[in-house]
Parts: sequence; C-alpha cells; structure tokens
Amino acid sequence: MREEKVTFCRICEPLCGLIATVDEGRLTSLRPDQDNPNSKGFACTKGVGMHLVVNDPDRVTVPLRRVGGPGEFEPTTWDQALGDIAARFARTRKQRGADSIAITIGNPMSFSYSAVIWSKGFQSAIGTPWYYGINSEDAASRIAAFKILYGQCADMPFPDYRRTDFMMIIGANPWVSKGSLVSDPRIREHLTDVVERGGRVVVVDPRRTETAKAFEHVAIRGGTDPWFLLSLLHVLVKRRLYDRSFVQQWTTGFDQWLDIFERFPPEVTEKFTGVPAATVVDLAETIGHAKAAVVYGRTGTCTQKFGTLTNVLQDFINIITGNLQRPGGWVFPWSPVPMAEIARATKLDTYDAVHTRVAHLPDSYGLLPANALADEITTPGKGQIRAMLLLASNCVVTSADSNRLADAMEQLETTVSLDMYVNETNRHAHYILPVTSMYEREDVALPYLDKLTRPSLQVTEAVIDPIGQCRPEWKILDEIARRMGLGSADSTWAQRQLARVGLRVSPRATADLLLRIGKSGDLFGLRRSGWSWRKLLERAPHGVVLHEYHPLGPLEEKIDTPDGKIALADPRVMSEMARLECEDAASADFPLRLIGMREMKSHNSWMHNSARLMPASRQLTVRISPADAADARLEDGDIVRITSKTGSVEVPVTVTADMTQGTIALPHGWGHNGGWKRANAAGGTSSNHLASSRPEDLERLAAMSILNGIPVRMERVSSSQAVPHGAIPSAESASKPL
Repeated sequence: MREEKVTFCRICEPLCGLIATVDEGRLTSLRPDQDNPNSKGFACTKGVGMHLVVNDPDRVTVPLRRVGGPGEFEPTTWDQALGDIAARFARTRKQRGADSIAITIGNPMSFSYSAVIWSKGFQSAIGTPWYYGINSEDAASRIAAFKILYGQCADMPFPDYRRTDFMMIIGANPWVSKGSLVSDPRIREHLTDVVERGGRVVVVDPRRTETAKAFEHVAIRGGTDPWFLLSLLHVLVKRRLYDRSFVQQWTTGFDQWLDIFERFPPEVTEKFTGVPAATVVDLAETIGHAKAAVVYGRTGTCTQKFGTLTNVLQDFINIITGNLQRPGGWVFPWSPVPMAEIARATKLDTYDAVHTRVAHLPDSYGLLPANALADEITTPGKGQIRAMLLLASNCVVTSADSNRLADAMEQLETTVSLDMYVNETNRHAHYILPVTSMYEREDVALPYLDKLTRPSLQVTEAVIDPIGQCRPEWKILDEIARRMGLGSADSTWAQRQLARVGLRVSPRATADLLLRIGKSGDLFGLRRSGWSWRKLLERAPHGVVLHEYHPLGPLEEKIDTPDGKIALADPRVMSEMARLECEDAASADFPLRLIGMREMKSHNSWMHNSARLMPASRQLTVRISPADAADARLEDGDIVRITSKTGSVEVPVTVTADMTQGTIALPHGWGHNGGWKRANAAGGTSSNHLASSRPEDLERLAAMSILNGIPVRMERVSSSQAVPHGAIPSAESASKPL
C-alpha cells in the first residue's frame, strides 16, 4: 500500500518539513511539505535525497564484528555483540578505571534528541569524564566567546535579520547552509527582504560565495578577520558611532580597549586583510547610523588561529553599538521548551570546566576537542583512553591531522561504533552496531528549537519500521549499560536503580514532559491552548509557528556574570589580543592561506555515498584565483601539491574569479576508504591532512582545529591525472611554487 506521511528533515538545523512517500513499508521518496508553516515548501537537494541513504545497499543493517585488519568485518548477532561489548567495557572499567573509556559523538547524532540524552546518561553511568565531539572543528570558539562575555552559553544570541537594516555576514555561507546557530529554511527570502526594504547585506569572505554573489561582497584575505574587525571598531570608536550609554550601563572594561583600537586604523590593517580602508569606513558608518544592525559569523570565523577572539570582536560591534537584545540586532532567543534554562540551572552549559588529560585542553558545552584524541590514546598514564564508544563519528576524516588519529585508533583495546556506515574511523572498530535513520524513529528537535528564526514546534512519528536489524541509539546504550551491571544509561543514580526493577522513563515520555511544562505547553491540561506531543500530532502534524518573531526578554536575565555586566576585558581575551599584536602574517615558506568551503551537495563527511549527491562527474578540486593561477602557470584540471607544515595533499585545480588572490579554498570531508563504494570511488583527499592536531598549533582559548587561514604553499605536479583516494605520489617535476 502506498502512503504519504508528514515528517521533517534532520540533516541540519533548518528542520525543513517533508512529505515521505512509503510504498509497502519502503521509503521511496521525499518532497518538500507545502503545508509546513516554517519551511513553507522549501527543502534542499540533500533533504529530498535522504531516502537514497536510508535504502543504501552499503548501509550497515546487521551487527558487525571485526575479524582481521581494519575494515575486515563479519555479521554477528545482537546477543553476541552486546554481550562481548559489555564484558569488554566492564573489564576495562574495573582494571583501568572509568576514565579509561571515552565517548565520541559526531554531527548526525546531535539531531536525535534521544541519542543525545542517552549518550550523556551512558557517560554518567560509566562515570567517565571523557565526552568528545566535533565542536573543535565547528563551534567551540563561538561557545567560548558567549561564555566569556555573558557568563553563560545556554542562551545563545543570534542575528535578528528579519527586523534589521544592516547585516554583515563574515565567514558564513547561509545561502547554502541555511544558517548555523540560527536556523531558517527561508533564509534566502528573509535576507533578500533586508535589501528590498532599503537595507544592506554585506558578505565578508575570501571567496565570492553563493551568499556573496547575492549581495555585496567584501573580499578579505583568509585568516585575517580579527584585524578587519579591529579596524571597524577603531572607526566606530574614533567617530563616536557607538552607544555610550549602553556601554556604560551593560559592560565593564571598555576603556581598556581604547588604546588597542587606536592601533588598528583601517589604513594599517589593509595590508593584512586586503580590505580597502574606505570600505571599512563605509561599513562602520553604516553600522553606526543604522536603526538596527547586526554582525553574524560562523564556521569560517570559528576555525581559525584567533577564533575565540574573532567571535568576541564580532560581538563587540553588536554590543557597543547598542544592538544587543534590540529588534533587528543580536538577540537572545525565546524557546518553547526550557532546554537552556535546564542547562544553565544544572551547569551543563560549560566551558573550560573539564580538561583533556595530556594537553589540558578545555571542554566547550560539555564536549572535549576531538583533535586531542590521538595524544589521549597514545600517551601512557592514568586516564589513558583504552576503550572508546563512537556515536555517528567519523573523526578520522573530520579532525585535524587525521593520519595521526587513524594510527592511534589501532592501539585501543575496544572500540565500538554506532553508525549507518563503515567509515574511515570505525573501520578500526571491534564492533559496528547498526542504528536507525531519522525516518525510522520518532523525533522532536529539542536542542534546536531556540535557533529557529520563527519559533516553531513539530513532532514526527517514525515513517517506516527499522531496516534490517537496526536499533535506535538509546536502546543500544541502555542494553550495554544493563549488561555491564549499571542498571541503565540514565544520568542519575536513582533512575538507574529504578531501571533495575523495570521502571523506565522512555525518551518520548521525557520529551513530552519537556513540551508540556514549556512556555507553549499545555501544563497537563491547565493551559487548554498549550501543546503536548499528542496534540501536535493530532492538531498540527505539519508543525505550528508559535511567534512570528522572537519575544525579547529583559537583558539582565541573559547575562550571568557576577556583576550582571558584560566583561569586555576578560584576561583571557586580553591575552589573545596581546598575542595577535605580535603576529607576523607574512611567511616566505607558506605564502598562501587555505580555507575550507561548503558545497551545496555535501554535508560534512557522511552523505558522499548518495547517487543524487555524488554523481560520477563530481570531483574534489582546489579553487584558486586567476592571478595565483597565472603566477604558478596553472590551468583548470592541473594537479597541484598543497603543503602546510603538517602535511601535503594533491588535488586538481579550478581557476575561478570567485577567489581572493592569496587565498585558496578546498572542501572538507573527502578522501574515503570505508565500506561505502560510491564515496570511495569519488577519490579526493582530506583537507584536514593539512591541519595540525598538535596542542601548540591549536586555537588557544577553545582548542579549535585551525581549518581556515592555514599557511600553505602550492606547486604544480607534472602529472595531469587525478590522484586516487588521497594518495600522495612523489613529484617528478614542478614549476614555480606559490
């Protein structure tokens, strides 16, 4: 029987509404939901192609047990796998201590509320402090800046561009991503609206991105964002274009910056950034005179050498111009579910609270940096990682200097992966356990409800039954914990004891409770207009928009510092500022700067096995400017070697006027060697081979991997043939290097 079922996408943050077609229990297609009040009939090519991932013949659908070298597995039973895994973890925990076991999570898992909650519960049940994640390649510096400035990072401000007159986007490409730490499936429409009502949208980026092509583009040299932001602040202060009364009422330490700003006039920073002084003055004047203005940055400004400082400086502009918690500015969100309040009350919104054992690197929102894993596995001593649980993680591809981590993984006594594929990381595992896809489980996007530009709610039932022997992560974790004698994968001792006698609270009951006690909940019948899981399914299966704009609460409720003010001169930030002033941006050995880039048909490393997204014609190439190509005598399709102080990769060239001279761009997530045939056949190489995971090479305050602004050189390789699977042959000859 053919059915159509209402659901929503959970690949990334916009959560676009979808209609799933199910034929005889098989998901056959997905299309945008025209009746979804938030996405209004939009869905990207990745979302509507997800059924190909669900039905992928390369997908893992039975438990796998390793029988030889990396990637050599055979099917096994759930009972055998769970029994051996529990025994291995229990033995390691008893003999070496709870801190010898680590958990590492990846991006896809964060979109399953039950997997997130139960993974933290599993951590608590085991008693390990080691909970690693992809924040070190994503948002750790953004979270650190929030915590440093506002004393908390549970309520994360976002750009209220639907009510702004001026928006500056730096290091983000929302035309492709639809936003990050701000979620908007209609972001193209809403940004265009800014211009149509007489405002401006300016995109600051080394590449003329898809977003930059739609608006005003300011070209900047890769990795020089803090100099540019300091020059903007110089003009704002010098020309008294800031809100002095707001600064006096809500901040401390502003005066300590006056001499610093004085040292960064745009005429001086121009030689670092490539941004003309006149452009800086124009932008500062526009920001200073706008009724409402906002600066927004994301991955590009996070994953660079001064990532936390850069994010702090972005916020400085929003703060000193009085655009904090102002309609059209940098606003704290409203959420129907009290996730932020719970995180703040229970001190889960941490930064610099837990540290890695070897290099003492800080956590960010409870996630330790995955770039530390190689040292944590290979360095002897108490707390050395000897067993690891991987949850949708492919950190060998996504982390910096990934060859080091791949070698280290082979030293673990036990590695267990919960995933949909055999990938470059879990090919080193002892067991791979098959998990349900987003369409084989019920869901509500609890962690992302406060990021939607139009506050909304939607729940979904499973669209199809689990394929093969796949199980949801929470059930697997619960069973491993039970077999280890821990009761369950729950966060509290009391819950684990109740589980021993069969008393359990399901994920759905937990989510329903949070919905019902929230600001739009039905309070168990006391608020008749409120919502519960059941009411959402029955009355609003396509979702419901709760507010057209975020209601803005009192600013004092969002600042959680001892004196209730924003600390502009935190010692950690001032230390980074002093380090930046000693920075020499020039390098004769590595004259170019490498940045990453987001591709329309790619999402990190896990969607490269889809025929829709990875046709045979698709190829990994490095983008370079015509000027750089001419200097190195390069043409489209030539093979170049890109070298950093950490490693080298070889890739074909695409010459494009979209690139700023002196900066080259290489997409991440390529270079596969797992159990996915199409991804493997695509070839390419991991750009993260060029990034260092050595502690001394990481961003100082948040331990970010430096993936943007990497100093590199480039030279032409004589062979014109594509390099298979990231192999790096020796060059027979090369022309002039850049």
